[in-house]
Order: sequence, then structure tokens, then C-alpha cells
Amino acid sequence: MKDPPPLAVIRCANGTSPGWKDAWEVKDIQGTWHVVAESLTCTTGKCPKPQWDERLWFPSNKKNYQLNEELTLTCPGDLKPSFPKVKCAREFLQVSSGKPVYGDAWWGRNSTGAWTPIAKAVECIETCQRPSWDRRLQLAPDQENYKKNKEVMLSCPKGFQPSFTEIKCSGKVQPISYGNPVYSDPWLGRDITGDWIRIQSSVECIETCQRPSWDRRLQLAPDQENYKKNKEVMLSCPEGFQPSFTEIKCSGKVQPISYGNPVYSDPWLGRDITGDWIRIQSSVQCIDVLQVVPGTLEVSSTSIKLNWTCRLPDACQQVRARCRLEEHSSLPCKAEEVKGEEMLHGQEGTFTCPPLQPFTVYSVTISLLPSTILFTRLLRTKETVPDKPEKLWLDPSTGSLRWKALPSCKGEIVGYQLNITARRAHDGSFLEFSQVLVNQSATQYTLPHQTPGSKYTVTVQGLTAAGAGAASRLEFRTYVSDVKAGEGYASLPVPAAARTAEPGLACLHACTHPVNAKGSCGFCCPELQPYENLDNYCVIKGTFLAEEDAGKGGQAGELLPQPLPVLESSGGSQSSEGKKMGRMSNTRC
Repeated sequence: MKDPPPLAVIRCANGTSPGWKDAWEVKDIQGTWHVVAESLTCTTGKCPKPQWDERLWFPSNKKNYQLNEELTLTCPGDLKPSFPKVKCAREFLQVSSGKPVYGDAWWGRNSTGAWTPIAKAVECIETCQRPSWDRRLQLAPDQENYKKNKEVMLSCPKGFQPSFTEIKCSGKVQPISYGNPVYSDPWLGRDITGDWIRIQSSVECIETCQRPSWDRRLQLAPDQENYKKNKEVMLSCPEGFQPSFTEIKCSGKVQPISYGNPVYSDPWLGRDITGDWIRIQSSVQCIDVLQVVPGTLEVSSTSIKLNWTCRLPDACQQVRARCRLEEHSSLPCKAEEVKGEEMLHGQEGTFTCPPLQPFTVYSVTISLLPSTILFTRLLRTKETVPDKPEKLWLDPSTGSLRWKALPSCKGEIVGYQLNITARRAHDGSFLEFSQVLVNQSATQYTLPHQTPGSKYTVTVQGLTAAGAGAASRLEFRTYVSDVKAGEGYASLPVPAAARTAEPGLACLHACTHPVNAKGSCGFCCPELQPYENLDNYCVIKGTFLAEEDAGKGGQAGELLPQPLPVLESSGGSQSSEGKKMGRMSNTRC
């Protein structure tokens, strides 16, 4: 062959003809396989010196180098060639007109020691030598030299952690003493924020502890997977809980286990109340600093009381309990703010809110100062009996008792109870008694027709789940009238003093039929106010019970299981409920 031997990739073609050239194929630079038309042999030749980085120094600095001659390249100072070992080779390029075409190519030895084509010019680049730090450090990739900005991962044996887990060579000239710059190996390390910072000293494998697997509710600051020896860590818990240690650190010591064989464990120290670091014997947990003893919470209509215990006496030095009005009701149920506040001391005790108002919502809060809430609850005080109804009066236009509806200030109003007692006016002897229950929406009740010459007492009480409240009382009396004889009406005695009414006016009395052309009974009772001819009732006076008599007008029995019907009537008619209760007699004049 006239041509020098190529650097080629060949393969066995499994040819059927005898001979080397029929059994092998060669791959060109594009990757296409060709049958070898002639034998390949190693011959000698020369390649011109490549035009790479001017700072590169070639052995002997010749213009041409022998084929397959391995050359060692160097750079000035601390710079390194991108390929320190190179050689020139004759490379099979392609087949043209049935003949192989060859070319000169430079190959370099990579970090693994294999030869690879050099795709671009070899340069003198800034590099760092493998750092001579802690021998236990493991580098990935592990090389003797690293290019500028090449990132390298560091690791250590189990139980240890490198002070930097990721480094890179900055490749800059660093000034040393007397201002003379010399090449050093400045390495940068990535800190916990992700920034690259200058490594001032060597990187070491240091003792570490893994993140403790204690109570899942624990919050660690800083929160990391591994902590260096003596790194202090703050612990906290969700609101209402407290860690048994608020500050911990990794001791980083080898602890002996069974049979005296030391293995790496994660011993943690905790700071106690005196400030000393002590060994944590068990796990750290989030616990209730202060607990309300179950079953001791008592709520009445005027007070709230609870018993408490402190599980961490050292943490209970600044615990405050307080009661506050939660709902600011509008009139007429406006509640006053309470000033219930107390500092809790010791390991256990009882907290009682000051006198409270019934059926009112209060907040009970126990907190660790300045702002950690340990216990909070909204509680409504229990109901009590309501106040007595106001403005109880008899409406002459309808013959109905009326009263002002009670607000639900002391409890939810579930109804009203009316007690109606009839007595003979002249001697006070008992005639009859009726009790009526109406629902909470009722504000009136039409009385049955009364018996003339009788005295009636009516009491009205509000009802809550706690029972009947104080009663309002109203008294009235019915009178008889003197009618003209011969008109077909009965004649009843009437006091002479009663015959003083002016013509055309009528009194509220027991007259049920008109006796003159103007529709008037023709008189007015002395104790009554004159009205136009509207109905047949006679009101003497309306009174309320004195304070000492409050609540004596009759009490409700069982709580009403369902809303009561409103009992109403107009004129002389009666509701069905009124008929069930029994109607009072109404005698004509």
C-alpha cells in the first residue's frame, strides 16, 4: 500500500470466501460499514502540528509528529490542557470510487484512559487539583484535576456529614503574601441557601445526627435532614401544646450498644430550665401544658367553673385564665362585660368566672403569656325563669287580655301561662279557676264571658326551659244593670250611685242588650271610666304583683313538648281551646 495505515474501526463480516479481506468490514467517519477492499497494515507517517491554544507546549516543539506517537501537552503556570495526552492517527473516512479515503485526526486520552476523537481545539484551561482535605471524603466524579466551574459532590461514611456537600473549582489566581499572585486551588462551596461561597478552610467529615423521628407535630428550626454536631435546634408545637424540650442539639458521639460494640447513633441533648444540656432519654413530644380536668367543667345560669392541672410546672409560670362576654346583644338583652381574669399558679387549681348573666355566651380562655392559647371554649350559661310580662291590660274593644312579649334574655321563651280565678264580688267566695297555656308568639287571649257581679283575677307568666317566671296580675269586676220593665228583660238590683251616666254613653259592665234608642244602658258604674258603646266588660283596676308576691300566681308544670296554640276570640265568641277549658257564664241584664 502506498497510503499510510488508517486508524479504523472494523468488524467481522462472516464472509464465505477465504481470506482476510472478505471477512472484515470497516466503518467510515459517518458510521457506514464498507467491505475492506485491501489489507490494512500498520505503517508509519507524519501529521502536522495542530493549530490549537498558543500557550500549549508540545514535546520538542516540532512541526510534524509521527503517526500514533503519544504526546504529553503542558500549559504555563497552573493551567491545564483539556487533553494532556494526544496522538495523531490516520482515520478511515469513506470509500470513493471503490477506494478508501483517509485523513489525519487527533485523538485524546480522556479521564478514564480511553482514546476519543478531539472534537474541538485543545486549550489551556484553569483547573484545580483534587483537594487534599479529609481522607474520608468521597468525591463524585473522582479525578486528579477538575476544570473550572466543574461541580463535584462530596459525601462521608455513615454517621458523618461533609461541611459542604457540593463544591466547584473557581480557577482564579489568588494573591498570597507580599502581594505576589500565585496559582492556588480556590474552591467554592454551596451553602444552605444555594449560594456559592469561598471555602475558607478544609472540608471535613463531621459527626452529625439525622432529623429525629419524634412527635410528628414537632416543628424544627432550622428544619433539615441532618444536623451537625453541636448545632442548636429550636422546637415548637401547634397552638395549645408545648414540647418537653424547646431547645436541642446533636452531641455527635459514638454510643456503645450491646456487648460493648460502639456504633453510630443519634444522641440528642436538651436544654433544661437551668440552662444546662442534659441527655434526652426518650423522645420529645408535644404535650398539653395545661389540661382542663375532664368532667369538671360546670356551667350554671350565673357561673362557669373548671378544674385544671399543669403537666409542665416550669412552663406554667405565666398562665392566665380569663372570661369575656362573647356576644354583645342588642337591647333589651344587653349584657354587661365581665372582668374575670386570673393568673394560675401551682400544679392544679380551680378557675371560676365571676357572676354572669343567664342564657349568654361567654369565652373562657387559658393562655401562656404572651400569646400561646392553651385552652379556649365558647360556653352559654344555662337558662333561668323569665321576668314578668309588662303592660298587662284588658282591651275593651275585643274583650282580650293583652301583654308585651317577653325577650329571650334569660332563656328561650316557649310559651305563656294564664291563671284565671273567679270569685263572688259581694263576699269573695270562690266560683271557678282556669289555667291556659299559649305558645311563645301569643301576646293576647280573649277571656270567656264573665258572670255578672263577679271579681276576676288573671295572672300571666312567661315560660322557659327552666320553668315559669314572675307573674303579672290584673283584677276586674263585672256589674249588673237596671233595665226598663215591660221590655222583656229581667231586672237586677243596681246601686243607686251607679245611675249617674250621661245619656248616649255606655259603661263596661254586664249589660248585654241595649235598653234605649241610643244603645246605652243608661248609667255608668261609679268606679269605671265611661266608654262609648263598645262591649260588655267592666274594668276596675289593673295591678301588678308586689316583688314579694312575684311567682306566686301559679307555676308551670312540665316543659311544653311542642308550641302551644294561640287562643283568641273576639266579641262574645270563644276559641275551641277556650271551650275545652270551660267558659265563664255571661248573664244578661
